[in-house]
Amino acid sequence: MRIHHEAPLPAFANQRFTTWLKNRDHPFKSNRKVVYFHGCSTQYYEPRVGRAAVYVLEANGFEVIVPPQNCCGLPLLSNGEFSAARNYHENNVRHLVQYARQGIPIVGTSTSCTLTLKEEAPELLDMHDEDTKLVSKMTFDFNEFLLQLLEQGELKGCENGNGLKPIPYTLGYHIPCQYRGHRLGKPGIDILNLIPGLQVVDSHASCCGIAGTYGYKTEKYDIAMQVGAPLFDFVKQINGPVVVCDSETCRWQITHATGYPCVHPVELLALAYGFPIDEPMASLLAHQTEA
Repeated sequence: MRIHHEAPLPAFANQRFTTWLKNRDHPFKSNRKVVYFHGCSTQYYEPRVGRAAVYVLEANGFEVIVPPQNCCGLPLLSNGEFSAARNYHENNVRHLVQYARQGIPIVGTSTSCTLTLKEEAPELLDMHDEDTKLVSKMTFDFNEFLLQLLEQGELKGCENGNGLKPIPYTLGYHIPCQYRGHRLGKPGIDILNLIPGLQVVDSHASCCGIAGTYGYKTEKYDIAMQVGAPLFDFVKQINGPVVVCDSETCRWQITHATGYPCVHPVELLALAYGFPIDEPMASLLAHQTEA
């Protein structure tokens, strides 16, 4: 398959995210609803990110709806498989548009998935029908959605600046290239700065090098590692217990190149809310308790 033998392939989780969601006791119900687009990585590799997202959304009074969904199609788009990508996107739109018509926001923790739903699939596939436009309009990155709540004075724990549990660490943060494509600034840092005691250091690095599937390829692996070298040096210099990044493939690349575990911002926010968390956040909590 011409995948480099050292490429950071993720390990499958023991349980799918949707299996955990289905088996929950006493799921939260509310008149305020939000649709969660979990993406492939949360479904199969990092269900902990989805659990953290559900905890945070429910803490803010939202019932979380997870409709049937498939891959957003970005890996196919990136490799020229446009026909297959169109099938994926059309199927997602079909399942999501009924909620968009009701004014229910669609949020995602995978910044590449949300950008694909917002822009990349409609533009690259020349899909401009009303359903596609409506799903695009109602799709929000997770941090983007939380910042809207904050601006409206509705983000729990942030009313007086002291409602979140402190996380007394200095952690490096890397904004993925896909996130820059949203043209939102750096909402991940804005959200993390709400947590008392947490010092967030921006990497200012251009790219981790993985570029979706680019860095996995035999002929591109070495180039990808060279591109990411400044970021990897930054991570080692900060030397925090975890690194923070919004993109799954970037997280895997960072951990692969540095040995440092990498988490999504929502995992730190869930920890600050006091919710049960998983590895690698459990190790951070243990270190925090010892401190």
